Amino acid sequence: MRLQNIKLLTGATLSVLISAVSVHPAMANPATQIAQTQTTTTASTRTVIGFVKSIVGDVVTIREENAPYRTLRIQKCVLKIIGLVPGMKIRATVAGAQVENIVVIPDYKVVATTVVRPPIPAPAPRPAPLPAPAPRPAPPPRPAPAPIPAPRPIPAPAPAPVRGLW
Repeated sequence: MRLQNIKLLTGATLSVLISAVSVHPAMANPATQIAQTQTTTTASTRTVIGFVKSIVGDVVTIREENAPYRTLRIQKCVLKIIGLVPGMKIRATVAGAQVENIVVIPDYKVVATTVVRPPIPAPAPRPAPLPAPAPRPAPPPRPAPAPIPAPRPIPAPAPAPVRGLW
């Protein structure tokens, strides 16, 4: 009886120990701790600062302050989370073709504008329709064709005798 209790206690202790060791790495860290521990040390990292010109799907066109336009591919879910719209000033850390970090610079106000289009001139009035031409007289009726006589039937040839089995 005593040996069974020791086996039970040892098994329970080992299962708790194994669970604790395997669960510890899987626990989530707070977001601030993750942000502090993740650093990028890539030599080809570049910081892009500019205004968002347009957003088409997941492609964002940015107008840098003293450079030509640049396109970045940003996931749609990230675009929705940060609320990116044309006209915002952003700072993005780019490594190669991948955006590692993107931050909206809040000092700038985004003003929605409308495009004013010149009014479309009214079309010129159409000239009055020409009078309809006089109706042409109907052509004279054609004479009815002469009836064609019905063909006479050709007499059928006499049937050939059938040979019988006798």
